[in-house]
Amino acid sequence: MANATHSLMQGDPRRRIKDKLARLSVTGGGLVVLFALLLIFFYLAYVVLPLFKSPDVTLSEQLDLNLSGAPVQIGVDENNQLGFRYSDAGDLTVFSLRGDHDVLVNRQVASSPTSFFAQDASTGFSAYGSDDGSVSFQRLRFVAHYNDGARHFTPDVHVLDTLQLGDVDQTVSSLSFSINGNERVVAGVVGDTVNIVTEVEAIERLRVAIPSEKTATVLVTPNGRKLFEMVGDELNIYNLSTTKLALRETVNIKDVTGQKPISMTLLAGGHSLLIRLEDGRIGQWFDVVKSNTRTLTMVREFSTPKGRLAVEAHRNVFTNLADNGELSLWHAPSESWDGFEFLTLSGGVEALTFSPRADRLLVEQAQRLTVLDVDNSHPDVSITSLWKEIWYEGYSEPDYVWQSTSGSDAFEGKLSAVPVVFGTIKVAAYALIFAIPMAVGGAIYTAYFMPSGLRKVVKPTIEIMEALPTVILGFLAGLWLAPIVESHLPAMFIIFFAMPVSFLLTAVVWTYIPRGWRKRVPAGGHLIILVPLILIIGFSAFSLGPWVEQTFLGGDSRVFVTDVLGVNFDQRNAIVVGIAMGFAVIPTIFTIAEDAIFSVPSHLTNGSLALGATHWQTLTRVVLLTASPGVFSAVMMGLGRAVGETMIVLMATGNTPLMEWNPFEGLRTLSANIAVEMPESEVGSSHYRVLFLTAFILFSFTFLINTVAEFVRQQLREKYRAL
Repeated sequence: MANATHSLMQGDPRRRIKDKLARLSVTGGGLVVLFALLLIFFYLAYVVLPLFKSPDVTLSEQLDLNLSGAPVQIGVDENNQLGFRYSDAGDLTVFSLRGDHDVLVNRQVASSPTSFFAQDASTGFSAYGSDDGSVSFQRLRFVAHYNDGARHFTPDVHVLDTLQLGDVDQTVSSLSFSINGNERVVAGVVGDTVNIVTEVEAIERLRVAIPSEKTATVLVTPNGRKLFEMVGDELNIYNLSTTKLALRETVNIKDVTGQKPISMTLLAGGHSLLIRLEDGRIGQWFDVVKSNTRTLTMVREFSTPKGRLAVEAHRNVFTNLADNGELSLWHAPSESWDGFEFLTLSGGVEALTFSPRADRLLVEQAQRLTVLDVDNSHPDVSITSLWKEIWYEGYSEPDYVWQSTSGSDAFEGKLSAVPVVFGTIKVAAYALIFAIPMAVGGAIYTAYFMPSGLRKVVKPTIEIMEALPTVILGFLAGLWLAPIVESHLPAMFIIFFAMPVSFLLTAVVWTYIPRGWRKRVPAGGHLIILVPLILIIGFSAFSLGPWVEQTFLGGDSRVFVTDVLGVNFDQRNAIVVGIAMGFAVIPTIFTIAEDAIFSVPSHLTNGSLALGATHWQTLTRVVLLTASPGVFSAVMMGLGRAVGETMIVLMATGNTPLMEWNPFEGLRTLSANIAVEMPESEVGSSHYRVLFLTAFILFSFTFLINTVAEFVRQQLREKYRAL
């Protein structure tokens, strides 16, 4: 007998093994899940971290070449193999940046030059103005060829035509031009006038002279549609076409800044103008729409010492090399900068330029060329650009902007994370406004009031809704529901308000019906009353909608919303996506909340009823308090589902990254943004890494929601454990 008792106490060895294996399996599975989450976290961080790496500029090499004259332009080819230099004497020198730095070309391309101008280095076009009123054009290209399996480049110099800009006894003291396809615009200060010539397919279309001063400087935008003329303290802006020139406005730079302007340079794309002031500061100016009129406005100012200025060809980045050797790199829109010190470059810097890839800087000082390596992969991404308002070119004020692509080659991405984070919060809010009352209310009724026979049918039916593919919901919302909401807007609002009011009125009327009549209604017979009521309300709303629209909304509800209320209206808007997302979220919230309410021990409800409490008092003061941890978890799970949903918001919204709570406008969420733009992003680019950053934000957000939900659930569970 003792041995049998001892055997029972010890238990079955096979059961102990199974229990141990089960514990190990559960623990191992949890550790694998945790490891997978950490792996995802660290991989996202690995891709994102290079965005916030500080730029670096290092001294690469110095070249001592036999150069003549002062430089008017220096540059590097696309592949950093060859360098070139135009001098004020009209000489072009091309030299190797590798090996022994051989001089490959040393040629005079212009005689008696008095001015010089070059377009973007990638085009290779440049021009010299002369003392006989003429302008000579040349083009330098680098032709690729293969030798011994390696790629090499050979300079190809073409001296092009000569344009007579002024009289033969006049000097071209300042020069600028634009070559855009088959159009060419040339402007120069000739004597006391600014002469402008426009050509289309080598045929002259316009020749005009503007009274000016010999000290004036001119600058033509790359598209040839605007001309800047700086005369003393004033800047004249002209609108230019192939057949007409018109003065648009005159801005007194000194009145705005308190300093005399010294020089002007265009940023990448030609939309912004950098104006250097007498004290060394640099101001960024671009057109801002004020009172429906474009006005050149100083948007921001950069505190830089006097020195040489160079701009990148494809990004809004510029550098300033001060006389004391301090080099600063600036990203204009975000006003972010980094400083470096090169004492060997202090004093007498004559020329400074970026390579086409912006990975090198070429500096000339006392006829010595210095090459600086630049590591500045993501200047357009910073804490400021991601989370703060930025005043971008073409905008009337600072704003949060997500615009990653454009049809223009001169476009630089605007990658603020705020609009997509806001869109995620907005869609979750509208979805939960629709889903929580229906899901929690349905869970309460199903678990507490509904007969068991009917519950066995209703609960599985709602749970099956969760298996419905979200792509189907998004498809129906975008192509079926959105047009209905747009064309029957009054009816939708009538349903929204009339449905709950009619339910309450029906409940009040039900209480006044004699008890004997109410007992005749079978269990679950409330549906016999409510389902026809829902159908009647829907039919009545759609019948009254056209009358309401015609009587109160001027016959067109959409026009009333946009013109009278002044609210933008998109067909695929937050209302549509809220309804569609609500249907996707309802099964999640309903299932968890219903299980929590139904699992409340029966002795609690029976005891409450036995003490004289009504069913409603028992529900609100016993059942819901006991089930509150589960109900809260259900809501948080629904929130997590809404935040991470992709296909519905992808198909049921306009995918417009707007910062408006307006329910009639679209939005863009983090998940939809990743789904739309990741296939088209260049691997390793700022756009690519910012998309990973938004994925990191989404991952962190859902992780935080689940953590908070579990913490609150445990607190509620401890608080109401005594029940």
